[in-house]
Amino acid sequence: MLLTIWLEIHLKLQTINKMFCQCKNEQNFDTLLPNTNICPVCTGQPWALPTLSEEVLMKALLLWKALNCQINQISQFDRKSYFYPDLPMGYQITQLYNPTNVEGQIKFFLDNYNQEKSVHIIDAHMECDTGKMIHNGWQALLDFNRSGTPLVEIVTWPDFNYVDEVVEFLKELQRIARYNHLADADMEKWQMRVDVNISVRNSHSDPLWTRVEVKNVNSFWAIKRAIEHEYIRQTQLYEKGKKFDQQTRWWDDIKWESYLMRSKEDALDYRYFPEPDLPPLVLSDEINKRLNNQKVEIPYDIIKIFKSEYGFNKEYINALISDKEVLDYFFQIMSSLIKWSHTESRKAGEGETIPLSGINSVVEDFSKLIAKRIAGPISAWIKENLSSINDLKFSREKFNSFLQIAQEWKLLESQLKIVMDEMLKTWEDPEKIIKSKWFDAPKLDQSQLEKIAKEVLEENPNIVEQYKWWKTTTMGFFVWLVMKKSWGKANPKAVQDILTKLLS
Repeated sequence: MLLTIWLEIHLKLQTINKMFCQCKNEQNFDTLLPNTNICPVCTGQPWALPTLSEEVLMKALLLWKALNCQINQISQFDRKSYFYPDLPMGYQITQLYNPTNVEGQIKFFLDNYNQEKSVHIIDAHMECDTGKMIHNGWQALLDFNRSGTPLVEIVTWPDFNYVDEVVEFLKELQRIARYNHLADADMEKWQMRVDVNISVRNSHSDPLWTRVEVKNVNSFWAIKRAIEHEYIRQTQLYEKGKKFDQQTRWWDDIKWESYLMRSKEDALDYRYFPEPDLPPLVLSDEINKRLNNQKVEIPYDIIKIFKSEYGFNKEYINALISDKEVLDYFFQIMSSLIKWSHTESRKAGEGETIPLSGINSVVEDFSKLIAKRIAGPISAWIKENLSSINDLKFSREKFNSFLQIAQEWKLLESQLKIVMDEMLKTWEDPEKIIKSKWFDAPKLDQSQLEKIAKEVLEENPNIVEQYKWWKTTTMGFFVWLVMKKSWGKANPKAVQDILTKLLS
C-alpha cells in the first residue's frame, strides 16, 4: 500500500516578548519558575486587550519569505474557541479564514544530497500558544509562562510518501529557522512541535483514505518510528477488512506504540469567527520595504553550491551545515585566506562575504582544505567537549596561519594531521609545533631514505624474518618506523617501494 503523509508544524518564534503582550518570551521553561512571565493579557483577564508585537510580525514574515510563500497584504486573526484548563481565555488567537501567508514551497535534498524534492505549503499562519498543564499525582498544576508565546503553524500538502522525505524536510525547515535567527527549533524542548498525519491507499489515483494524526513526537528518530509503526498498523487493519474512524493518537516513544486520544476530530466545533479585539492586519509600504531589503539564507541553496561547484562530499556538507556557527566560521576563514592569497580574480575586501557561486580553482582548493579540518578533527573536538566552534582556544588567526603553512610549505597530510591534533591539545602556534616536530627540515632524497630504511631493517631482524615467511602485514610497521626516523618528511608510498626492494 502507498503511504501518504502531511505535516502540521508548530514553530516557536525567537522574540523578546510574547505575541500580544510585553511579557518575556522565554525559550527554556525548564529553568524558569512557573507563572513568572505572565500578565492580564496572556492569562485572559477581563478587559485586557491584545496588541500584536511588531517583532513577531517581522520574524513571521521573514519565515514566510524563506518558505517562498505568497503574502497577503490584508489578513486577519480569528478565534478558535474550545475549553481546556491551560487555555485561560477560553479561545486561541490564530489565523484560519485569511492567513497572512499562503501557498509556499520548500526544496530539500535526499539520499546524501543526490536527489531533490519539493514540498508545497498550504499556509504558515501565526497563532499564540497555550499554557502548560502538569499532572502531579492527583493534582493538575497550571503554568502560564508559555501562554501567549508566538507560534507559526506550517501546514503542508500530502506530498510525502517516504519516512526519509519527512525527516529531511524537517531538517531543512529547522536549518531555515536557525540560519535566519527566527527560532531555536529545538524539538526536545518542544520549540518545534510536529503533528504527523498518516494515511494509506492503493495508488496515487485513489482518494486519501482515513487520516490518523499522531502527536507527541519530539525528535527525528521518534517521527521515523511513529510513521513506520502507524503504516504497519493501518495496513494490517485494512488487510483484515477492518475500518476505523478519523482519529488522533498519542505516540509513546519508550514503548514504540500509539494510543487513541480522540476520534472524529472534524466533528469538533471550534466556533471560529474573526477576532473582535484585533483589526484586520494591513501590511504597510514601510513593512514591505523592510521585508524586501532583508535577505534570508536558504540552506538548500548553500548545499546545492557546495555540492555542484565546491565538489564537497556528504561528510563535508554535513559538518558545515549542521550548525550556523560552523558555517559562519567556514566563510570567515575562507574570506581571510582569499585575501591572503592575493588572487586578482577573487579578492575579499574588509568585512565582505564570500560569494557562493562562480568560484575559481584557488578558492576550491582553499574550501576543501578548510572543510577537511572542520569535518574531521575540529568536529570531533566539538563533540568530545560538548562545545561550539567558537569555543576553540586557538584563534582564527592561528587557524589561518596553519592553513597558509599547509598551502605554502606543502606539508604531507600525515604532518598536517599531527599539527592540527597538537593545536587542539595545546593551543600552540602552528609554526612552533612544526618546528618542534622538525617538519620544516629539508626534504630527504632517495639515498637518505634508503639509509634510514636499511637501519630500520637491521634493527628489527626478527620482524624481517616474519616478513620473509609471508607475514606481509609487517610492512606497515616498517613504514611507520621509517616515517618516525625521518620526522615525517618522507612520502609513505616512496618508503614502501624502497622497503619492498630491500626485502626482496
